[in-house]
This record gives sequence, C-alpha cells and structure tokens, in this order.
Amino acid sequence: MEYEYLFPLRHICGRWRSNCKSPPVRVFREGGAYRIRFSYRWGAALTGTLYRNGQGTWADLPERVQIAYDAENDRLVIASEGTYVREPEEYESD
Repeated sequence: MEYEYLFPLRHICGRWRSNCKSPPVRVFREGGAYRIRFSYRWGAALTGTLYRNGQGTWADLPERVQIAYDAENDRLVIASEGTYVREPEEYESD
C-alpha cells in the first residue's frame, strides 16, 4: 500500500467505515469546502473542514489531524483513528 498525502479531495468523498472501533466517517462537499464528519453511536457528530498545502492533507477538528489516501486499494487513513474502507454506494432501484 502506498498512501498519498496530497490528492484531489473529491476522490475521498463518500462514507467510510473502520474495521476497528473508530466512528464512521462521511466526507462531503459543502459550499466551496470539503468537510469530514464523524458520527458517534449516541447521536453526536463532529464535523471539520479539510485542508491541503504542500505538506499534506489534514482535517481541522479539535486538533489538526493528518489524512492520507491509498487510491489503488481505496483506503483512507485518519491519523487519530486508523484505516477506513469505503462503504458501498446504495442505489435506489427504479
């Protein structure tokens, strides 16, 4: 696996789940910004903005958390939470 620290943020939009006990994550675009939301079992949510510069990608949460992405295996790594896999998209049938 080769993780990248600079990647187009649109590549990570969607829902992600952890194989550990980390909360599920959703990455989405809101207005002109990309956002990340952690959803907790008790109904609480923590939402932050994603940023990039020459050094990498990070989420502005209560503290700055580095994000990496493995495009080949479609894996998201959140430094504070571990590795995430993409949730399959659900489509409504006509």
